[in-house]
Amino acid sequence: MKKIITTCALLLASSTLIAGSLKTDNPVRKPKTQVLMTEAQQKRITKLNEFLADEKYTEAKGGLQAMLAKTSDRDAYVQSVIHQLLGFVASGQGDYKATARHFAKSIELDAMPNATHFGMMLQLAQIKMADQDFKGALKSLDEYFALVDEIPDRAFAIKANCHAQMEQFKEAQKAIKQAIALADKPNETWYQLLLSTHSSLSEYSDMVDVLKILIGLAPNKKVYWKQLSSVYFTLKKDKDSLAILVLAEKKGLLSEESEYMQLYKMYSYNDVPFEAGKFLEGALNSKKVEGNFKNWKSLGQTWYAAREIDKALVAYDKASSFATDGEMDYTRAFLYLDKENWQKAIESIQAALQKGGLNDDKTGNAWLMLGMSQANVKQFKSARQSLNNALRYQKSRQNAQQWLNHLTTLEQKESA
Repeated sequence: MKKIITTCALLLASSTLIAGSLKTDNPVRKPKTQVLMTEAQQKRITKLNEFLADEKYTEAKGGLQAMLAKTSDRDAYVQSVIHQLLGFVASGQGDYKATARHFAKSIELDAMPNATHFGMMLQLAQIKMADQDFKGALKSLDEYFALVDEIPDRAFAIKANCHAQMEQFKEAQKAIKQAIALADKPNETWYQLLLSTHSSLSEYSDMVDVLKILIGLAPNKKVYWKQLSSVYFTLKKDKDSLAILVLAEKKGLLSEESEYMQLYKMYSYNDVPFEAGKFLEGALNSKKVEGNFKNWKSLGQTWYAAREIDKALVAYDKASSFATDGEMDYTRAFLYLDKENWQKAIESIQAALQKGGLNDDKTGNAWLMLGMSQANVKQFKSARQSLNNALRYQKSRQNAQQWLNHLTTLEQKESA
């Protein structure tokens, strides 16, 4: 998770956020001192604040340290303000440990008004979390909860983040649910944290509920749609998993080839090969998916499963143009034989033999099928040569001999 509160500007802004809160029964805090600043001190602090606002950290720090050196124990309020500002300087310079030290000292002086004092306590917890001192942040939060009169929702979010970072997911879950319950309006980041706790605890049904909320908050973020589909798949709700991806595609949220292929695979997995084929064919034709051997072959297999043989052959023909061996042509030859498209069968088998890469059994069978196809178009001389080649292979030998005998009969009938 990312560090939060990385600049003094963010720290200052955090104390002004309007949010839901939880009232406590803590007794009303009273600062230890009511002594405020002199007019000269106020002017000096105003000037140093201007340095801070202009990110002139060296000047601001030097002036604050010099001013601090001139204060006495009686100036607890002034010292508290100076340490607070030194904390902002350190935060602006990215020194979170120094920020925490100055904030802690400001709080320890116990001289600020309640709103400022409580804000400092919460900022101290935030800074410790930003510095990955999660135990320290939780300790500061406990001290804050024990003193403050009203706990804002974001305080529970800080607590949840700390527990999550320490892999205390049940505690994180409880805290972030508290933050969400108190919030005036839904906070997407907090629901993301809640989702991660459910994920870490393998609470998949709860993940579904949270993802539905996140989709409602950010309907155009495809990551939520993909996560929801994935969770449904994990829960073995395959049709729901497919339906979510279909909706995402219709909303125009899918853009990567891997995403289109995932939807195609979900169609196939749900045993709807016609829809799978129609989708993949459209993705290939629109170039959303690369037209390569693997994808055209997959389309051919899908159309074959849907009993769309003509469509399967179109896809296999395109796959063949990318093939580096004869396997694809060997496969499509069977389909052409089934359709008794002898000329196409001849072309496919010849391509398979020319490209090679077939084992002996397939090579022998290819010569046999080639001879049969040639015989059917009365190319008797070529058929005899092909069948003689098939005789050289053990598994095709017997059938090749039978066809050679049959070929003699065909030749005799043709010459009669």
